[in-house]
Amino acid sequence: MMISELLMVSLSQTFTVIGLPDTQNYSQSFPQIFRAQTQWVSDQKDDRDIQFVSHYGDVVNCGDQLDQWANAKSALDLLDATGIPWGVSAGNHDIKPYCGGDDQYIPEFFAERYGPTKWDDQPYFAGCSPSGMSNAQVFSAGGWDFLWLHLECDVPTREMVWAQALLDRHRDRVAVVTTHRYMQDAEDYTAGVPLVPSGRFPDIWYIFEGIYSDGGNQAEEIYRWLVRRNPSICMVNCGHFHEEFRQTSTNVNGLPVHEVLADYQDDPNGGDGWLRIMEFDTELEEIRVESYSPTLDQYRTADESICTLPVTFGAYVLPPEQAFVAFQEGINGYDGTKDTWINEDEPNSSYGGDDTRESDDDTSNSIFTDDQGQALLRFDDLFTENVVVGKIPLGSSIAQARLVLELQDDVDTPFANPDFYVHEVMVPWEESSTWNSLGNGLSIPEDLGDRIAIFPGDNSPSSDFGRSMDLTALVQRWSDGQPNWGVAILPEIVTGNDDGISIWTSEASNGMVRPRLEVTYVVDTTPPSRPGDLDDDGLVGVNDLILLLSAWAMTDSPFDLDGNGTVDTGDLIFLISAWG
Repeated sequence: MMISELLMVSLSQTFTVIGLPDTQNYSQSFPQIFRAQTQWVSDQKDDRDIQFVSHYGDVVNCGDQLDQWANAKSALDLLDATGIPWGVSAGNHDIKPYCGGDDQYIPEFFAERYGPTKWDDQPYFAGCSPSGMSNAQVFSAGGWDFLWLHLECDVPTREMVWAQALLDRHRDRVAVVTTHRYMQDAEDYTAGVPLVPSGRFPDIWYIFEGIYSDGGNQAEEIYRWLVRRNPSICMVNCGHFHEEFRQTSTNVNGLPVHEVLADYQDDPNGGDGWLRIMEFDTELEEIRVESYSPTLDQYRTADESICTLPVTFGAYVLPPEQAFVAFQEGINGYDGTKDTWINEDEPNSSYGGDDTRESDDDTSNSIFTDDQGQALLRFDDLFTENVVVGKIPLGSSIAQARLVLELQDDVDTPFANPDFYVHEVMVPWEESSTWNSLGNGLSIPEDLGDRIAIFPGDNSPSSDFGRSMDLTALVQRWSDGQPNWGVAILPEIVTGNDDGISIWTSEASNGMVRPRLEVTYVVDTTPPSRPGDLDDDGLVGVNDLILLLSAWAMTDSPFDLDGNGTVDTGDLIFLISAWG
């Protein structure tokens, strides 16, 4: 291939991703159909510029049957032979025996095959969770860098914590999630007489179809704690439920998140070979979705089989002049959170080891008193004078800082809905501090600065216990050298109201509900004086291009010219700009 052709392919703005919904019946009874799917993908690699393949889970029908795993391997090995990057989610049939009637959790069959050793020699491999039950891939296409997460069925909290760490480290990439059970299409499946509306699996359904994975979560919890919270996620793919369906939700930045279901397992021949073709067009800013069967050589024509999903790709990633870091206990090694509360009703008691902290205008719940509960929160060890991953360079310009809290309990008094006030703390405190040790609680202006944020105590909607507030100005002051003593959360005093809020602390067993500080800061993006002279011969030319392409998609490479963590399109652009 000529250099001009190579550059044209690398910078092409249209490429394809293939989705492989539930292949369980193929692995059990129709292995030729599974192999026909991956053979077609391999054959179409160049014509369609197929950059990635995502398997939606239920690789096999019976998780303990070795012959089914062997059939699946025979099909998926074709992707490896053709050099197509791919990933796979664990479905409920992959982690349960089923064929023997046993309901035990058996993750080892999936983890042995699709754990870290499966892709450890592949440059697109971004890692597996410690359990080996979730995996992630990175690739660059259409002028953008992508992170694709494949998360275990029902996404246990441990898998969510691992995924969150990856999302935090890769805020410069557009993210897509594939997980097995997440959506349902009750309206089509029940011939227009649904018990529940179509959409994410409703809580009531888990009464009849329980959680499959050990420590798994319901779909609304996956959406609330992971999908909505992360502004880089533009799409969620899932299977499990025989139907096609899609809906669009909104993430924390107000951007659309396309949630798309595809599963054909109840069709003839175990699914008739239907798969998803997703054509990413980064120039038109859309993903065009079709459903096709290589064995039938047909396209589905139903409304939910064909769609165009608008995606403004650049809105999901940080601009190149900004960097992102998040501080949340236990994620990416951070362990600097301090939180407690002080109680006027028990003035000598300390609560630093509790998993919740209280902010309440009357902790004694008495009509005769208004004994306050004041919550305290601090994130230590945020800044560095040197370059340290996961910290903010001291003196940085803070573009945005956001505090995210999860409530264990909100205000439930029907006749009062007090607000809660966030103030900068101006005096030292520790988790062992008490009401009395802080001089009869914290007061304004002696101990607290001006109010910097406000949030409601009652849930709206009632199922949403998250709270988010802007702390940009405060974190900027800390970056400029002002001491960091954190924030206090004080209750609005409402006569007759004896109810407050309980806020999860850094001691909470669920790592996703611990307090979280997200900070975006400005970085120096001035490129090197000769960014493309990789072989040090004084010229930027063909040899430098060869070196760069040899390291394509590698992390921690000296050829990462734009400093985004991966050798990709941005580095190619730097090299071309210095050509000659």
